[in-house]
Parts: sequence; C-alpha cells; structure tokens
Amino acid sequence: MTQKTKNSPQRTKLMLGAIIVVALVAAVIFVVLSSQSSFSEVTTDYSAIPQSRQADGGFVLGDPDAPLTVVAFEDFLCPACQRYKPTVEKYIEAYVMTGKARFEYRMLPVVHHPGNSTQAARLAECADTLRPNSFWNAHDAMFQIASARAYNDSSSRSFAEMMDMSYNDLLECTQDANQVEIDLRLAQQHSVTGTPTVFVRYGDGPLQVSRFGQHPTFEQLGTLVAEAEFARR
Repeated sequence: MTQKTKNSPQRTKLMLGAIIVVALVAAVIFVVLSSQSSFSEVTTDYSAIPQSRQADGGFVLGDPDAPLTVVAFEDFLCPACQRYKPTVEKYIEAYVMTGKARFEYRMLPVVHHPGNSTQAARLAECADTLRPNSFWNAHDAMFQIASARAYNDSSSRSFAEMMDMSYNDLLECTQDANQVEIDLRLAQQHSVTGTPTVFVRYGDGPLQVSRFGQHPTFEQLGTLVAEAEFARR
C-alpha cells in the first residue's frame, strides 16, 4: 500500500503530461487543416461580368459603358489592402455586377519590392496569360493566401494549386510578366506611395483623385457612383 501511494502522484503527472501532449497535437492538426481549408476555392463567379484591360494592360472588371471606374493601387501582401478587400467586394457586388460602375486593379508592390510582392503580382498576371479571363479569380486567390499566413516560397505552389494550374508554367511565365512595372510607373506619375490608394476615372478619362481620400468607405464609393450616374443624365 505504501509503495502504491508513493507511485500514484507520479502516475498522475504522467497521465497529465500525456493529456497535454495529445491536446497539443490536436491543436496543431486543427491549425493545419484550417489553413488548408482556407485555401480551398475562390467562390466568386466572375464569368458573367465583362472583363477587359486598359491600353496599358491594367485589369478592369465591369461594363465598359459604366460612367465610373474605381481604380485601386494595391499590394496583395499589404495588410491594409487585405483589410480593405471586404469594402471592394461589397462595391463589386453592389455596383460592378449590376453594371453601374467598374473596378480597375493596379499592382503596386510596396511591402516587399523587389521580392515577394512583385512575384505575387506577376503570378496573378500570369494566371490570366495562361488562362484568359482568370485574373479576378487569381486576384482573390492571392489575397486569400497572403492574408492567411506570411507569404513565402510555398505560397506560389499554393496559388498554383488553388488556380489548378501548372506551377512550372506559372514560374516560367513570370520571367516575362511586366504589368507590375507598368503599374508602378503609373503610380509614380500620380505620386502614389502607399496602398491602398483609390482614384476614380470618369468614362475613358484620366485618373482623378477621389474626393474622399485614399481609401473611401463603401458608402462613399456609393456616393461617387450615384454622382457619376446623375452627371451622365
């Protein structure tokens, strides 16, 4: 009885240690599975929305006859851009999908240039090069990856998997992809140094500074759309 009493605390510690180890393993598995599930699929259907490119290659989503285009200079790796994306999504759903306005995305690598920001932009461009009209799915996929974890070498493979595209083909394409450099020069012409920075374009006119500042709220974007519609009447 005495020997059994002495060993009891030790067995209790061992049992507690085993429980802790199991809990830690379960937590790690949960995190890994959650991360994998967050890279599942991009669900927004862009197939019914007109897609085009500006003369200099800028990616545009929406009806060409819409009176207003919201132009956003962004970096996929930029935390502020990731936080602003829900506003962009609401704007696209409310005004771009309904033909009232357009959205134009410009790549501005500010977080890590040259480096991961530039590579992420080139991969998004290359998705569209290899599979035309896939840029906006690539746009969402890249934001999803960058916001879920720190962007690194494995992120390129995750992007290829999400887009169901050849990783090697994407990498080869990035050697010639240059839209990010074009957009960078455009940003420099308009003294853009941070992201996100929003401009507006009326019809086919030049970029204009938004009167609501660098990143308008959804409500302010709605005001800009309403003003553009009223001015066209």
